[in-house]
Amino acid sequence: MTHLQRRRTDHCGNIGSARLRTALVAAALFAAAAGPAAAQPVPPGKPCVVTNLGWWESGDLKPFFVESDGQSPSSDCDFQLWAWSAFVHFMRTDAKTGLPEFLLLPTYFDLEADHELTAAEAQAEVRQHPLVLLPRGDQPRALDSFQQAKSEGVLVDQNGRAVYYATHMDMGYFTFTQTYFGPTNYNKAGPTTDYPVGATVLKTSWRIVPQGATVNDAYTTTALVPRLYNDNGKLKTSGVKTDVQSETVALIGAHVVSVLKDHAEFAWATFELPSNAPLLPAGMDPHSTGPVSAQSYALYKGGTPADHSNFLPNKMSIDEKTQVITPVTNVFQQFEFGGATPQEDVDDIKSANANFMAAIPIHKDKINPVFANYRLTGTTWLLPNTLKPGDGAMDEEAIGSIDLANATMETFLQKEGNNCFWCHNTAGAGAYPGKNINTSHIVTSKLPKNPAIEQAR
Repeated sequence: MTHLQRRRTDHCGNIGSARLRTALVAAALFAAAAGPAAAQPVPPGKPCVVTNLGWWESGDLKPFFVESDGQSPSSDCDFQLWAWSAFVHFMRTDAKTGLPEFLLLPTYFDLEADHELTAAEAQAEVRQHPLVLLPRGDQPRALDSFQQAKSEGVLVDQNGRAVYYATHMDMGYFTFTQTYFGPTNYNKAGPTTDYPVGATVLKTSWRIVPQGATVNDAYTTTALVPRLYNDNGKLKTSGVKTDVQSETVALIGAHVVSVLKDHAEFAWATFELPSNAPLLPAGMDPHSTGPVSAQSYALYKGGTPADHSNFLPNKMSIDEKTQVITPVTNVFQQFEFGGATPQEDVDDIKSANANFMAAIPIHKDKINPVFANYRLTGTTWLLPNTLKPGDGAMDEEAIGSIDLANATMETFLQKEGNNCFWCHNTAGAGAYPGKNINTSHIVTSKLPKNPAIEQAR
């Protein structure tokens, strides 16, 4: 048992008695729905379910544990319930536009506007402009999911197209970030200045849907995508803002990241489509010469050996006319539940998945039923009220899914002990000191950096 596993097992043992569960609610959900939940049976024991019987009927489906004067999460189950409630909240359908709410949120582009937008202006502008996606390696350093940005890896699906990314901030996160955005504003934040409870950022991954193809298990929309070009074995954009093309894109993954009551470090949850990639079989070495699966997926060709998967090539090329890239990436997900242990905590994730995946189709008036196809991999967090400035070892303090990674966002650096806090911590880098707000790479993206230190971050 590793140090991380010992720490999180001890913690979960201490909080187990605080679990809030209701078997009758689970039974009602499963009696009323079929489909995606059929493959997600409730594990034996007490299920991890929503105990507030009026939550699904509420107007805004507000996430749990995001009130500064409210309840703090006190069990592993609580964090899984927050993860799903936040996912549903931001994926729910906006009555005016018919879009999922997260697509109406401000993005990094709104922070980069010529003037500092007020919350109302940001909301108005966001509702007018389309989804704009950037290739991972072309985004600001802070907007890249930390591990792939560090590797400068580009994920290429089985059709030879790059996977693209976007970042969406709720208004609490956006306005706070705006307050401390840029070197002058950043200096106004004290070492222990924290993001407010409820502040949320979502990071999403999208693959391009080929013309004429139909996608049934993912949410799809249109987006403006920059054209890519060859760059001495790498890829680049032209840098011209108008050098874009409209594509149909499918949402294949999402990080949901929020400050919860007594958890200023942000809790991290990640969701994926099971159709993205196979799971690494139990007991198989990730460097095995044996195939991960005989089945093909959107990001994996059936029969590909493990040691030829999650592989970052030295050189890439692109047909600039068709935008087809070689080589493609074969992907597997190394940790089914993000390394969660013990089995009781794995069962919490399974149970939460089963219940929410069953409940979403029942409430199709509030949320597109397609979101029932996304599965929570896991959630990670720290002990309550332990965030402190200058802590570069937050990954070693992680609780929950201590190896949490999204196969579409952290493809190339899935590894035991790696989790979201590996890079999203309060350590300083280059010209900026250790501060609690450094967990946000959006805040630090505008600060001068020492490349050697930043590479090690």
